[in-house]
Amino acid sequence: MLVWTCNTCARFCGVGGKDRAEQVSSELRERGYDVVGTASTSAACFMSKARKLSEESPERDVVLALCCDIGADCARKATGARVVNPVRTLGVGYLDEDGVPRLS
Repeated sequence: MLVWTCNTCARFCGVGGKDRAEQVSSELRERGYDVVGTASTSAACFMSKARKLSEESPERDVVLALCCDIGADCARKATGARVVNPVRTLGVGYLDEDGVPRLS
């Protein structure tokens, strides 16, 4: 399993980002799962970034996507692997000046 994440929206919302991916990977390993590594990019929803990330990532049969649905779909297309995405998004939004994610 590869833990795949976004360092933008998912990190801002507290469900993803490099640190969260490392934490999830560690917890999964402790529970006996075979985690081959983590992969993070600034925008998992950009297909060009997803393809590059896939090329740089270790071999995997399953991808755990800690990002939005669009980023998970890009992971699916870029890796060809089975993608599991526990993150449920409500729509597009933005990070307000006060640091709070807001839906558009």
